Amino acid sequence: MLVDNCEILLVAGNGGNGIISWRKEAHYPEGGPWGGDGGKGGDIYIVGDHNINSLVKLKFHKMISAQNGENGRNKMATGKNGEDVIIKVPIGTTIINSKTNEIIVDILRNGQKYLICKGGIGGRGNAYFKSSKNRIPSLCENGDLGQTLNAQFILKYIADVGLLGLPNAGKSTFVNSVSNTNFKTANYQFTTLHSALGVVNYNNEKLVFADIPGIIKDASLGVGLGLNFLKHIERCHFLIHLISVSPTDTQDAFKDYLTIINELKKYDKTILDKKIFVVLNKIDEKESQKLIAAFLKKFRKISNAKVYQISGFFKENVEELLNDIFNDYKKNKANWEKELDEKINSYSIVKVEKEQNDTIEYFQNEDGVWIVDSKRIDYWYNKIPFISDQNITRFMQKIKIEEIELTLKSKGAKVGQTFRIKDQNFVIE
Repeated sequence: MLVDNCEILLVAGNGGNGIISWRKEAHYPEGGPWGGDGGKGGDIYIVGDHNINSLVKLKFHKMISAQNGENGRNKMATGKNGEDVIIKVPIGTTIINSKTNEIIVDILRNGQKYLICKGGIGGRGNAYFKSSKNRIPSLCENGDLGQTLNAQFILKYIADVGLLGLPNAGKSTFVNSVSNTNFKTANYQFTTLHSALGVVNYNNEKLVFADIPGIIKDASLGVGLGLNFLKHIERCHFLIHLISVSPTDTQDAFKDYLTIINELKKYDKTILDKKIFVVLNKIDEKESQKLIAAFLKKFRKISNAKVYQISGFFKENVEELLNDIFNDYKKNKANWEKELDEKINSYSIVKVEKEQNDTIEYFQNEDGVWIVDSKRIDYWYNKIPFISDQNITRFMQKIKIEEIELTLKSKGAKVGQTFRIKDQNFVIE
């Protein structure tokens, strides 16, 4: 089953907490701080794998999370780092931030690796805080939270050549005849239900051909299965527009040609900027010549492009078509590879959402308690555990408690009134 779209919550590991610990050995009577740092939380990576051609293994994952780092230990031992998570995806997978609709990364090559969510760094134990001014620090930190991302995975096949055509145009038969695939084919007037890829070897070169399921009228508006598969055309270098000239399939091959072209225009007219090989198929059928002549008469009024005439089943005239496709590919290969390198390199840095201006919010609840909140305050509240007087004093310094009290007083708060930060109450002095 083709699964080319899913949404997953990605959660990197939290950093382990640093601890407060003291040296308690008989031959070290002075003791001293001995608490170790927490380990780093696991990262989440996306890796392209050409052995995968669907997102079906990810479809039923609501959340993927990396391991948290371990807490620090005594004897200044650092906690173990959390294990990373590697998510393997098909080549051609685009990952989008579901919240902002921003494209985060395109996975365009086998082995391409992208760090999508960074694990939190470990908190520091009290051994770190020892100094000449504080020889017995009762200070420690919690680990940072790992990054989270609600991500949408969208697969758009990376194929060199995409095959277009109405149902029963003969696309599957054509790909079977020139590649190493074996798609199920039959003479019925409805579309293949799944996109499929075939590798075509010709003149010491390999190209991937994509059999795009049949497009019907109004596919660009969601009729039939068109919208599910039109996106797979976008990455193709070339398109083959296969048109049946069998009287069993059609009475007007040119009308069939225009149906596909009009749907491409409505979906994304830039697709028509790609080179499209117009191919009349099933020329071995009886009375096909009448349909061919009628098609060429109408087609020549709008284009001088070469029209190929083949029998996909019997491989008649297929050699000429493949020769032209592969020659055009060789001419453009270097430029396409360069463009691909540039695009992949543009994703080499982990993208972190830009923080907005961190304004502190002040308001009174129904009980008259002042509520104080901001991203900076949240960070330090999570970072510094309230387990020692020194930690609490450090928290007060980090959030600039004196400035908060002055602001509250300017808003009408009185000395002795309570204000709350998260679930901790403080008294205005």
